[in-house]
Amino acid sequence: VLKQMAAHKSSLDQVIIKGVTLTDARLGGGLMVSNSEEVLVSINRPGAMLISSFDGETKKSLYFNNGQLTVHNSTRNLYAQASIPDDIDAAAEFALEELDIEAPLLDMIYKDASVHLLGSDETILYLTDKARVGGTDCHHLAIRGAEVDVQLWVEEGDRPVARKIMIVSKWEGGSPRFTANLDWDTSPEFEPCYFEFKAPIDAMKIDFVTESSER
Repeated sequence: VLKQMAAHKSSLDQVIIKGVTLTDARLGGGLMVSNSEEVLVSINRPGAMLISSFDGETKKSLYFNNGQLTVHNSTRNLYAQASIPDDIDAAAEFALEELDIEAPLLDMIYKDASVHLLGSDETILYLTDKARVGGTDCHHLAIRGAEVDVQLWVEEGDRPVARKIMIVSKWEGGSPRFTANLDWDTSPEFEPCYFEFKAPIDAMKIDFVTESSER
C-alpha cells in the first residue's frame, strides 16, 4: 500500500491538499486539549509550493518559489526570506534541517512520503481494508517507531492518497497526537502569480535565526 501511495504521489506534479489538523497540547493540571488549524498545501513541481495554516486568529504562510523561501506571520506581520535549493524535496529538507522550520503536513509534500514516514528498523502493520474516512474506503496502516507511532489511512482504488494521518509522540507526557484529515485535488489550475509572495503593507522583514547565527 505504501509503495502504491508513493508511486501515485510521484506522478502528481500539481496538487492541492486541504485539511483540518488537530495538535494536542498540555495545559496546567495535566489537561490535554487539541488545537485546530485549517491547512492548505499547494504544490507545482518542480519548484513551487505554498503551505498555509489558519487557527482562527493567525495565518502562517510558507512560500517556496524557484529557490526563494518566504515565511510570513499575519498577526505580527513579519516575514523572513532565504535562498535555498530549488527542488521542492531538497527545499523541504533544508527548511527542516538548516532553518528548523516545521510546517503542517510537510511530510506529505515529498514525492515519496513513505520514506520519511517509515524508517529502516520500524515495524509496519496492516490493520484493515474496511476503514472509512470522509465517505471513502481506506487501507488502515500503523507504523511503530522508536519515538513516534504513525497511523495512515490510504484511499483504496486507483487514487491511493493519504486521507488521514495520526502521529503519536509516545514518550511525552500524555502521548500527544497530531491528526490531519485530508482532501486532495490532483488536477488543480494555479494562477500565474499564485506562488509569489508579496509583502503586505507595513510588513517587517526579519532574519532567520539558525544555530550558526547564534554562535
